[in-house]
Amino acid sequence: MKTGQVFVSHTSDMAQVPEGRSFVQAALDAVGRARMAAVDMRYFAARDGRPADYCRRRVRECEIYVAVVGFRYGSLVTGEGVSYTELEFLTASEAGLPRLIFLLEEAACPLGLGDSDRDAVTGFRRRLAEAGLVVRAFSSSDGLELEVFHALSELAGEMPPHEPSARATAAMAPDSGQLGKHQGSWVRGLTGSVPGIWNVPSRNVDFTGRTAVLGRLREDLSAGGRAVVVPRALYGMGGVGKTQTALEYAHRFKGDYDLIWWIPAEQPQAINLALANLAARLGLQAGDDAADAAEVALDHLRRGEAGRWLIIFDNAEDPAVLEPFLPTGSGHVIVTSRNHAWTRYAEPVELDVFSRDEAIAHLMRHVPGLVAGDAARIAAAVGDLPLAIEQAAAWLSETGMPAALYIGRLETQASSALGLNDPSGYWMPLVATWNFSLSRLRERSPAAVWLLQILAFCSSQPISMSLLYGDEMIASLLPFDEALRDKLMLGQVIREISRLALVRVDRDRGSLQIHRLVQAVIRSQMTEEHSADARHTVHRILVGALPEREIGQEPVDWSSYDIIWPHLTPSLAEESDDLPTRELLIDWVRYQRIRGELESGMALGRRLELRWTDLLGADHRHTLRLQFEIANLLRIQGRIREARELDTNVMQRQEAVLGADHPHTLATANSLAADLRALGDFHRALDLDTATFDSFLAQFGQDFPRTLMAAYNLACSLTQAGDFAGALRLDKQTACRYGKILGPDDALTLNTTVSLADDLRATGAVLKSVQLLRKTYDKCRAVLGDDMPYTLQAANSLAVSLRKSGALDEAMRVALDTRDRYLRRYGPALPDVLSCTLNLAAAHWALGENDRAQEMAAEVHAAYESSLGSGHPNTLAAANNLAIYMRCTGDLQRALKLAEDTLQKMLSTLGANHPSSLACEINLAACFGETGDLPRAELLERNTARNLRDKLDNDHPYTLACQAGLAVTLHRGGQSNEADHIKAQTLDTFAQVYDNHPDANMLRDWQYISCDLEPPRI
Repeated sequence: MKTGQVFVSHTSDMAQVPEGRSFVQAALDAVGRARMAAVDMRYFAARDGRPADYCRRRVRECEIYVAVVGFRYGSLVTGEGVSYTELEFLTASEAGLPRLIFLLEEAACPLGLGDSDRDAVTGFRRRLAEAGLVVRAFSSSDGLELEVFHALSELAGEMPPHEPSARATAAMAPDSGQLGKHQGSWVRGLTGSVPGIWNVPSRNVDFTGRTAVLGRLREDLSAGGRAVVVPRALYGMGGVGKTQTALEYAHRFKGDYDLIWWIPAEQPQAINLALANLAARLGLQAGDDAADAAEVALDHLRRGEAGRWLIIFDNAEDPAVLEPFLPTGSGHVIVTSRNHAWTRYAEPVELDVFSRDEAIAHLMRHVPGLVAGDAARIAAAVGDLPLAIEQAAAWLSETGMPAALYIGRLETQASSALGLNDPSGYWMPLVATWNFSLSRLRERSPAAVWLLQILAFCSSQPISMSLLYGDEMIASLLPFDEALRDKLMLGQVIREISRLALVRVDRDRGSLQIHRLVQAVIRSQMTEEHSADARHTVHRILVGALPEREIGQEPVDWSSYDIIWPHLTPSLAEESDDLPTRELLIDWVRYQRIRGELESGMALGRRLELRWTDLLGADHRHTLRLQFEIANLLRIQGRIREARELDTNVMQRQEAVLGADHPHTLATANSLAADLRALGDFHRALDLDTATFDSFLAQFGQDFPRTLMAAYNLACSLTQAGDFAGALRLDKQTACRYGKILGPDDALTLNTTVSLADDLRATGAVLKSVQLLRKTYDKCRAVLGDDMPYTLQAANSLAVSLRKSGALDEAMRVALDTRDRYLRRYGPALPDVLSCTLNLAAAHWALGENDRAQEMAAEVHAAYESSLGSGHPNTLAAANNLAIYMRCTGDLQRALKLAEDTLQKMLSTLGANHPSSLACEINLAACFGETGDLPRAELLERNTARNLRDKLDNDHPYTLACQAGLAVTLHRGGQSNEADHIKAQTLDTFAQVYDNHPDANMLRDWQYISCDLEPPRI
């Protein structure tokens, strides 16, 4: 190579994503890491002449062409019919340059980033792939950096060595290349030669990632030209790559130093010897005593006579032991250590495990044929620990063992799997590193060892300090250390573990974390009896951490539950025979239902059901309580018949075992009534809910939590049976009591308030409903979160009330957002999602988008009919709305037929005086009127109007729609006087309730007003 320049070709989108470090920056970093100079056309100023000609010249001046191609074709070259990106490729091909092509995987392309019309870029990508070149795919910045670096390294090995030219160095200077804030120093290091004084071990050519850490070290050590630079201490657990990162720093930036000296720092004697060797290399006069020679070397560094120097102390354990050896002066010092306690002596820089992308990229690079999914499973199994990743890659590539077999070994016997081989370039294998630390800990603190053994059966995710400082934890540690009667002394125990880097303490977040492989090594050394004791201790700690209130009543308690759940699975809680632990597991199933984690909640419930039915029996109270929770999950998922069957069976067994009036039996009765409502059997549900509420009220009083829940369920049954006013009265009382007992921000208070707002809308108080829902929805978002089930239900209800109040644009925005969030979390088939979709269809219809409304309503109708049957109230609600949209699109005969069929089924299912039946009559009358059958329309409208006056208020939307329909029918039949009179009365009522409502405008234009229905909430 003559210039060492690499032309990096790309479209602008590749320089914009991902956030943090773009794909282009990753490619530029790889070029620099390979000690080459990048040429990037983004940073060349405008020049005289054609840009295309200048672009061609710059490509020809380079030695290698690298293309980073996404899913944009790029700007076209005037008069040539190709983009600048393709022009650069064609020029490189004509010039005979080595061409390295890197294509972004489609799954990794951010939404909306590619061309809307992909024909051009698809053709370009195909031409690149078919050009006979080595083409590699990438999905992350770290993976791309590794691919580009290795490709350049392999290519450089096939070409004559070179010294970077002035042009190459200039191309990378900050005023033209702009590779970063400290680019000038990066370039000197990358292009420089080995310092005259140098004993650094060989570079790891497979070094992966760590760009941010290296950048921070470089920035800290070189910033500001300070006379004295504070040492940097790279700390982290064994196997995280501290030594490798320090090595990479030394090699990457060697051009900035005149002296770099590597010092093994485990023992003071080794440090003295290494410094004495440095004195000899410097030609300093020192005696035979290593300690004296070390002092001479340190003094030489202090006086600045060694030029620019970097000293690296590798694997130092005790900061106090190392302090006398830390040189002062204008040079730089890096320390690697498992100990984090360096604040007094150096600036700590924590080194964490690989990112998942880094781990996957490393594995796939070194194991031929390894697919991304298997690489991800290996990375997850070893917790992305760099040394473990290196060991896994070496073993798989050297032995050819099938990935699935190795993954199985990792997941069941991690300690032995990691002992299969010793990775090259590391002085102590992973397991041996931790065993050494554990041996040291046994000598210092038996309590710390027991604490570690407990933690070995906790989650490998952060563990809250509130669990560690709980009474149950302290009680378990007291037999090993009486001093722990003072809880503050636990801090000393944690410090002992932390000093050896066996755990990671995050004081800002109040947590402690232990790596999954450290856990595996600890567990492998414990007897089964000892392991069982540790697991049961974890269970006692978790039960002791439960809030006092019943689960799910207070959102403020949710964070307390969230620190408990992650530790149940690794501690094998599902296998426990302990009564409090079983109750905790039932709580976990219920909690997942409340938070909307339906699939995982069901999976857990079914596993426990299988075990407990066999172990405890079908009639055990824990088995029955668990099945009650499973039935609730089934109903929410839309598996209503299964829920009814299970609830019926559970209630019969509870009545036999516990009695008909036991709280658990009554709770199941409420659940069964909800199943009946969901199946459209509103009257049986109402009878059962009434009896259940009466029993709770008589036994426990009106403020008992389950009485309030029974009142909420009874109000639901009243609503669906058509008694809107009765539901409103009861929900108002229940919401008030919930607010006083649980507080205004409790989840149950908020949910009941949403039900109260639904009642207001159902009784015709639409504007009051909007006002209440706005406040409640905002509270739900603030207290529960945007995507919680209660929040989504509140949002859907708000969209309905907004639409019915005439705020059509806002209603559409809320409905669209709510459905999007439903779909992201649950998919399209959940009952709540179908209800939301039907509401969105109505929002489209209200804005005149009838075709879209009809399409969506037809999909919901088909889904309801398939799952619930053609006569179910939800199916009929969708059919009613679909008939409206058909009529509005001019498909009158189909609309008439569907409206007639829907009304007949509605009368059969709900009865003649149910508000939903009356709404169907209004819509059928409109179909009669539109098809010219005015006499039938008039007869039906007059009869429906009489029934509505008995059932609902004069200003109810259904009453107004019916009156308006009668006026339109009379007007079209020539009965102008009565039509004008009814029209005037109806418009006057509209004006009293609403401000310029769209329905009033339809009446002014002598158009029928339609009554869409909401499917009853399941």
